[in-house]
Amino acid sequence: MDSNDASYFAEKVSNLEKEELEFLSLSKEQVTVVKSTLRYLNSTLLTVSEYEKMLSKGLDEMVQHISEHDSEIKKIFSGTSILLS
Repeated sequence: MDSNDASYFAEKVSNLEKEELEFLSLSKEQVTVVKSTLRYLNSTLLTVSEYEKMLSKGLDEMVQHISEHDSEIKKIFSGTSILLS
């Protein structure tokens, strides 16, 4: 192996090390993007979960209200239908 060969291989090793550093840098950036995306998704899912609880509570209250006032509602509608007839 002469000095030309040594120079050639040193250049190739240097290029390989440079590419490895670039790859590591890109990998770190991708991990950062994935982490950020997952945090945003988690936040969104928590918000959706809270809205789902509020909606469920509201629907339960509505069912309870309708059940409590069912006879009144029937009287109103039956009175209205008599007037329309």
